Amino acid sequence: MKKESFIIAIGAALFVTAVLYGISSFYPTLALPDSLIIIFCVCFSVVYFFYYLLVGQRLKKIKDLLLKETKTESISLKDLENQLYNLLEERKEELEKIEKLERHRREFLGNVSHEMKTPLFHMQGYISTLSDNETYDEELFKRYLERTEKSIERLIRILEDLDTISQLESREIVAEIEPFDIVELSKEVLESEELNAEKKNIKFDLQAESEKMYVMGDRFRIRQVLLNLVVNSIRYGKKDGETRIRIKNSGEFVSIEVGDNGIGISAEHLPRLFERFYRVDKSRSREQGGTGLGLSIVKHILEAHHQTINVMSTEGAGSVFTFNMKKPNGNGHNHN
Repeated sequence: MKKESFIIAIGAALFVTAVLYGISSFYPTLALPDSLIIIFCVCFSVVYFFYYLLVGQRLKKIKDLLLKETKTESISLKDLENQLYNLLEERKEELEKIEKLERHRREFLGNVSHEMKTPLFHMQGYISTLSDNETYDEELFKRYLERTEKSIERLIRILEDLDTISQLESREIVAEIEPFDIVELSKEVLESEELNAEKKNIKFDLQAESEKMYVMGDRFRIRQVLLNLVVNSIRYGKKDGETRIRIKNSGEFVSIEVGDNGIGISAEHLPRLFERFYRVDKSRSREQGGTGLGLSIVKHILEAHHQTINVMSTEGAGSVFTFNMKKPNGNGHNHN
């Protein structure tokens, strides 16, 4: 910084001296040429100390802030400019991320409000109708009570799912890792959803490379993962369609694939598919009875197992969700 201050001061002093010399040539009575050396020295001293003490020291502080070092004399002004530019770009990216998070937060709050109000308004409407009905109609009374009960159940499911996500995000839920048979668990999940599948005549197809394939994980939580994926597959599947589970070895891992030949998902929705309450088709999703939290729970459970969920989908042709589970001991051998 001293070197830069010295060069700038010399340049400024020479410029001022040259200007004064030019003026003296037009006005000889000023007798400035005899004092040019003094003028040069005074100008140099003023510029040098002004630049070094005020401008230079501030630039030095900026350098120290950027580089977090005490010795920054070797950095040039061009390098400093580049550092400042990069810093501004980083801050710009951070602001964009903050704005994106804030936008998602507002959407989330709006979605929570809407999801909670819908069953509450339904309950209010049914109860008000029954209380205002002057004549007792047993059939109407029974039908509206059943609808009220369904709205209560939906509200409870939303609250339970929100509580699950909150616990997963805050890591209050500790995964109980143990070896278990993923093939057996998959059969169990499919059997539990047979009645729902029969309503749309959806067939189940489970294929595994071995009769028993053991993985390390929290069996209860992985059951939630499989159940949510299978339920989604049935919910958005086509009538007379298919829901399939494929389980195969993949090095130290077991790969689990849940697919269907349902309505599929367009590419524009895939990046936000695992966000809370995000719905591809909002009206149809609510008609199907989903809370909009299932895939978000899947994502968080797998993250707790240090795994990710991947999806491939073609609109009108179906979707395939894939995730991995680590084998016991990571040695590629199954337990019998």
